[in-house]
Amino acid sequence: MAIEITDIHSAPPVPAVVIADPAPVPPPATNKVAALGLRPAAASSSAHLRAANERFSSAALKYFLLAMALMLAGFATFAGMLYSFYEKEVQPYLRAVPASAARPELTDDPRLQTALEDARKQLGQASSQIQRLQKQVDDLRQGQSASDERLKALAEKLLQASADAAGKPQPTASEVAAAIQIAAVIPSQSAAGNELWLLKERNRLTAYADTAIAEGSSEALASLWASLRDPELEGLRHGVQTEIIRVQNHYARISRLPDDFRLPVAELFPGQAVRTEADLQPPQLIALLRDLKRPMFVRARAAYVLGGHPTQAVGEALMDALKNDPSLDVAREAQRTLTDFFGMTVPLLHTPAAEAWWQARPKK
Repeated sequence: MAIEITDIHSAPPVPAVVIADPAPVPPPATNKVAALGLRPAAASSSAHLRAANERFSSAALKYFLLAMALMLAGFATFAGMLYSFYEKEVQPYLRAVPASAARPELTDDPRLQTALEDARKQLGQASSQIQRLQKQVDDLRQGQSASDERLKALAEKLLQASADAAGKPQPTASEVAAAIQIAAVIPSQSAAGNELWLLKERNRLTAYADTAIAEGSSEALASLWASLRDPELEGLRHGVQTEIIRVQNHYARISRLPDDFRLPVAELFPGQAVRTEADLQPPQLIALLRDLKRPMFVRARAAYVLGGHPTQAVGEALMDALKNDPSLDVAREAQRTLTDFFGMTVPLLHTPAAEAWWQARPKK
């Protein structure tokens, strides 16, 4: 089979293919629905929903109003039932029970009537006593005023007489006031004034004992012993003894000196060959005991350590501390040493008895 080769340059030309544009699609008719007399689908759905909502809202409002009407009717019915029950049951009972008949068994009880009568009588008696006491107070005030006037006149006369006798000028107002204060301390001779004076003295004695206990004041205890011997306080003798015993019992149980306290010999005797308080000699201890500038603890401990040297000089120093030291703690330690090493047998802090015992003791 022979293949014919044709020259491409000699072949007839191929006609060109022309591709035409597609025919234009006409736009959809927008007014077709309108031309047919129909409503758009969206508009039709909205109108339908609005109509349905309006019907539902009106129905819900009707139901709500109906429910409210039923509730109000129920409340009115319940209130009517309560009012009817009150009128038929409660009100007749309240009318039948009198106000004063809540506890008839109490008002009719004769014991209650007797108790009421007794209470009235006691109230009457108390009122009478109050009136009498008020009258006594008024009389006491009047008597006190008159007594003050008499004291003032007496003070003025005394000052005038002393001024005339000494050729001095008339007393000043301050001198008259001072004389009135001095005269006012003189106890009144009336019963009420005497009671007030005794009460004042009793408080003073209690203050002495409190000071002796709280501050360790020997002066306060000495004032109690002096009050015990005061003839003007004869009516308060038992009170004085009570306060003294209170102070003695306190110091019999309690001491301000610690059990582990020792004399600081290095500070008290610097530069001396003293190691402990046992190395101190009686003159050194007596000097510490009598030196009131030393602390109370040092003097009290010195009185205790002096027990190891029971000599006459030591005993006299201890007696002096018992009578004259301003601290009751020192006096307590001094008497303790006298009791343990010298045989003293007197009550604690009984200064008069201790002094009498020491004077009667045979000298060695």
